[in-house]
Amino acid sequence: MRSSKKLQPVANLAKLNERSAAKLHGSVLRELQKQENQLNELINYRNQYLDAFKTASEAGLSAIQMQDYRIFLQRLDDAIEQQQQNVINGRQNTQSSQAKWMDTRNQSKMINKVVENRQQLENQKVEKREQRELEDRPHKGLKNR
Repeated sequence: MRSSKKLQPVANLAKLNERSAAKLHGSVLRELQKQENQLNELINYRNQYLDAFKTASEAGLSAIQMQDYRIFLQRLDDAIEQQQQNVINGRQNTQSSQAKWMDTRNQSKMINKVVENRQQLENQKVEKREQRELEDRPHKGLKNR
């Protein structure tokens, strides 16, 4: 069996690993987008709630109502802070998954290049052998005459 054929399962496995890493990276990217969207929604909700608080306080609020608004704003701030951390973690995961994908992609390319080079060498050997056989045929024919 040709050595290039023996390497083909390795090349196939490398390609499979590359595809798996690409799928994982896509999944991580989608999760990051989801986390960023949630952060934006929290920030928008906080801004709307703050506007409502300002409007209500201009109309006059009791101390308890003001305290309730402030407590809720603090909870929103805490949720925003937590979501910001989720986004930071998501970005780190994205960088990590992209690096893994690129590594597996480069490995797959290298293995494919080795297989291609082996195939070229094998083809060159076959061509040389065939060329020698073609060159030897006429000479054998002349000797027999």
